[in-house]
Amino acid sequence: MCLVQYLQEVNVYLKNVDKKYQERPFILKVANLIDQDPNSNYLISAPTGYGKTALTFSHSLYQLRHGFKLLAVYPLRTLIENQLGKLSSFLGSYNLEGSVSARFMGNPSSPYLIHPITLTTLDTLSLTCLGISPEDMGNVFRDTSDSGVNSSLGHYMFSWASVYTSSMILDEVHLLYDSAKSLSFLWFLLEISRNFGNRVTLMSATIPSTFSKLLTSNTNFKMKYVEFKPEDDQQFYNSRKQKDYEIETLPLKDDKKFEVIMSKLRESNFHKALIIFNTVSEAVQFYNMLGGRNKVLIHSRFTSEDRKAKSQLVEKISEEKSEDKWVIVGTQAVEAGLDMSSDLLITDLAPANSLVQRFGRFLRGGEEKGRAVVWYDEDLIQDKSKYKVYDWDLSKATLDFLERNWKLNLHVDHQAMLDSVYAREPEVDYGLVRKAVAVVTDIVSPTTDAAKILIQLNGSLVRDGAIFIAKVEDNEVPVGYSYLKKNCVKVIQSDGNEGCPSSERQAVMMSLRGAKFVVKGQYDKERGLV
Repeated sequence: MCLVQYLQEVNVYLKNVDKKYQERPFILKVANLIDQDPNSNYLISAPTGYGKTALTFSHSLYQLRHGFKLLAVYPLRTLIENQLGKLSSFLGSYNLEGSVSARFMGNPSSPYLIHPITLTTLDTLSLTCLGISPEDMGNVFRDTSDSGVNSSLGHYMFSWASVYTSSMILDEVHLLYDSAKSLSFLWFLLEISRNFGNRVTLMSATIPSTFSKLLTSNTNFKMKYVEFKPEDDQQFYNSRKQKDYEIETLPLKDDKKFEVIMSKLRESNFHKALIIFNTVSEAVQFYNMLGGRNKVLIHSRFTSEDRKAKSQLVEKISEEKSEDKWVIVGTQAVEAGLDMSSDLLITDLAPANSLVQRFGRFLRGGEEKGRAVVWYDEDLIQDKSKYKVYDWDLSKATLDFLERNWKLNLHVDHQAMLDSVYAREPEVDYGLVRKAVAVVTDIVSPTTDAAKILIQLNGSLVRDGAIFIAKVEDNEVPVGYSYLKKNCVKVIQSDGNEGCPSSERQAVMMSLRGAKFVVKGQYDKERGLV
């Protein structure tokens, strides 16, 4: 393999388009290791903002010249929207821009993941892995009942061929660690990829030791763990180590939280403030309280086009050297893929993995000093059931660690926190793994078996909650069931309209048959669907 050669070409290109771009010694080290042993799989840990994208570019060029296909897989479609234009421009410099496309909810440009280079989501990949590509869902599940009986096999062998003849890069793979369901899917993917011989590369800035040990302990996976060390790039490490801030943890009562957060914002000296909430409703409510015009709101309930425009605006703001103050309000959607830097971070509590990603958007550029506040709902943290959308145990363990280590530099010294918070043994549902593997290896009734698994898991192999397409006038926006339950007006299906679902399971069944849900909410480009 000659990945190093293509990395050098990528570096030349990126220097030409971005004067601030720097070659990263650790990325070169990884490329050399892959060249030396191209038949192994790799788990790569590098800091936020370090430039792991260069590896994806290098792999893309290699596959187009010497391989067959590459799937670049992301947990969030915001990451795809950010990367697709950049990768297209890079390949366009070789007149290869037509070789890359994307497939995710709202973007069917690469059906069955067929393009030589396809950027896709974990959701879409998981469905295609089982032979029920989104293109076939409406037919496969047209007459599906709770028994899992379906009316069409779909193009299941074509779906398998498209996936299992491809090399894969899974970015931000730490998000698969947070639940037994998603971790079991990763286990299935590695097992089946071992059988077919396609290589899988996993990347993240936040890899707990329990995660790396779990994957490398299975010798069948041939997984090599490559972790960034200070000596791999002493200059980068020192620049991040010099970031000057302390982490303030702040308990807030529900009826006072917006008022206190606003006071923190007003009393702080900043140029770019990033304020992150764990729910869309809280983000919108706080955004509406802000005065002035220098503000941007980013969350998951925007159309793809509007969210892409907002990401581009935020990145442009981050690059500006003016003295104007800007406030960016967001949710988990800003954790990855948003290339921005702030000097004031006010964030709701989240498990360690997510929190480190949020700090990756703080003092990311040349800023040396800043202020960081991690607040939490005082009543919810005592509830011991769930902390908003997150696991309570992980959230509480993160808070406890921060309160003991408030001088912690989360840019480079976060491993101790990760290992403390994620100390418990990872959960893999090996029964589910066996069922998924059997779908591909026992082809007597593959699509029916896959349908049964998907129904059993409430419509997703990787998410704890299903995502549905909400329609407001001509806008289509992804929403969760809690929003759907409150706001559904009617259901549009190919064979006519239906009443709204009475349960999440029924909503999943409708969605699998291709339904779209008309909702009574309002949509505008500034605030999204509210």
